[in-house]
Amino acid sequence: MSSGCGEAAEGEQPARRPSEQVKFGRDLFSLQLEVTEKLMEAEEKKLKVLKLEIEAGRHGDSAATSSKAKQLQAQEENYMRIKMQYERLYQEMKDIAVAGLIQKRPKMKASRSLPAIGLGAKHTPRPRPSLFGHFVPPPETRSPDSTPQTSTSLLLSPPPPSSSSSVDPNSEEVVYKDGVVVAGSLDGLISLLLPSQTHQIEQSYVFAFVLCSRLFIQPHQLLGRVTKIFSSLQKQQPSSSTDSGPANKIVELLSEWAEMFPYDFRDERMMRSLKDVTQHCASLSPELRRLVGQLQAALVKKLSVLDKYEHILAQVNAVSMERLINPKTQVNILSVCDSPQELAQQLTHIELERLNNIGPEEFIQTFVRCPEETEPLYRDMKKTSNIEAYVEWFNRLSYLVATEICVSDKKRNRAKLLEFFLDTAAECRKLNNFNSFMAISAGLFMSPVTRLKRTRSKVSSSKLHTIEAFVDPFSNFSTYRHALVSAFAQASKSREKMCVVPFFSLLVKDLYFLNEGMSNRLPSGHIRFEKCMALARLVSQILAYKETVLPFSRVRGVLNYLMTIPIHTDDELQLASFEIEPPENAGEKKRFQELRMLLGSFGQRIGRSSSVYSPTFPPGSLPFSPIQEET
Repeated sequence: MSSGCGEAAEGEQPARRPSEQVKFGRDLFSLQLEVTEKLMEAEEKKLKVLKLEIEAGRHGDSAATSSKAKQLQAQEENYMRIKMQYERLYQEMKDIAVAGLIQKRPKMKASRSLPAIGLGAKHTPRPRPSLFGHFVPPPETRSPDSTPQTSTSLLLSPPPPSSSSSVDPNSEEVVYKDGVVVAGSLDGLISLLLPSQTHQIEQSYVFAFVLCSRLFIQPHQLLGRVTKIFSSLQKQQPSSSTDSGPANKIVELLSEWAEMFPYDFRDERMMRSLKDVTQHCASLSPELRRLVGQLQAALVKKLSVLDKYEHILAQVNAVSMERLINPKTQVNILSVCDSPQELAQQLTHIELERLNNIGPEEFIQTFVRCPEETEPLYRDMKKTSNIEAYVEWFNRLSYLVATEICVSDKKRNRAKLLEFFLDTAAECRKLNNFNSFMAISAGLFMSPVTRLKRTRSKVSSSKLHTIEAFVDPFSNFSTYRHALVSAFAQASKSREKMCVVPFFSLLVKDLYFLNEGMSNRLPSGHIRFEKCMALARLVSQILAYKETVLPFSRVRGVLNYLMTIPIHTDDELQLASFEIEPPENAGEKKRFQELRMLLGSFGQRIGRSSSVYSPTFPPGSLPFSPIQEET
């Protein structure tokens, strides 16, 4: 760890004033607030649908009602956990307002400044007082070359131009431009999933269409239509023919579907259709039987890994929630890990673990409406919570940083911790772990931390300035975006094991803005497939390096600490901040008195005399990515 805990060196570039530093925190937390809000609204919608279904079936099948009651309990827990995350972020925004650093926003309600989650917006999004408009320009203003060519994004590059006419010569249901599919009817686009004599299947097409088809049709309905096409092709075969061409084609398609979107097959309707089709295909030839066996084995493995991950993640959440309710233990990360490099490495393990379990379809399911002209059913709504878990992790890390600094009652220790996290952020940047970098930065720019002027005066101002320059939202986070493009380019060329972990919430906002900026359909009624390809490219960028095998090992004690140590609420952090460095103005003094009346003394509240945290969560139970080998 760097030793620069003294006064800023002469000649260093001065860090910005605390008010400017808090504005960076405001921007990061505003970004995180709106993403968390969308997740909360999506979970609330699922909760309402489930309650209605339970009420409607109250006098029906008792077994089904009991099963839904268990689902309701789990859904309520998910909703409350995300709601608590949202309330924390919103409280931080209020604290900034109370400090007089920004104008206080009016109290937000359920449908605050944001439109309903989902697509189907007008072609030109209407202005709204949201950070979407401030940070993310309309998709058409971005350069098409701005997305780096990674191993995944290469799969999504359009097929080479051909001499095809603008309309499929055999049907007017598919529209081409320079040999690339740009639009079509739902049936026409579905027909392209199975290759024929007139066209060959493209992996990029399969990924983009299956990903975005859920805007128009449920996955089990899509599979049903594909099965009908297969049956029709089979019937066209002469009775004496031994050609298994159609069967080979559908097994190839199903293998790619199961590889790219395995979570679709958690639906029993999908599994039932898959079983029917593959059993028939397996009976046609030994080679098809082998391919079907590989498909089924790979799918079962992926789904069992997800089940295990969700089970262990639930354990971690339960332990962290229990400690949150009664946070009597003194936190002290330096007693567990005093190396910024090691901490950055362990943070990267957690980032990739969370990313690795996100299915591409979750982005569409989370931020879009249900298929057109249908009423939502709970069984058709997203069941996985991997995006939610990842956003919660960012929020947790931000508050963990602020907690570590504010609970230390000695200025020298606080300065040491502040320097430690600055160095850790720098190490995260070296590893291309931009999500942890931004989360740490958000914690450092929280109002309880930025007001600690005496503490910050003991820290290298050049390090603070480096962080500030990187997280500056000027020109749509241009500094960060240029660094991300450079990281993608470097990782794609390197022979070493390199990862790239983008700033997740900003990419989600890009996805949302792309969704808002392009309509689902053309005036002709055709599906705008150009939008599907654009969404697919962005999603593939998010997940491009999620399966990277990191060259450094896991440290169980550090992982345990990061995921389960208690973090304090905004009120507690503000109170602690006022106690270690007294209020300086009337607004702060008033806030301090309110917190004292509400909470009492922070030192007594957390029991400063208690022993330093010692890991008690079973170390063998920590979640780990099945793709990353333990060392």
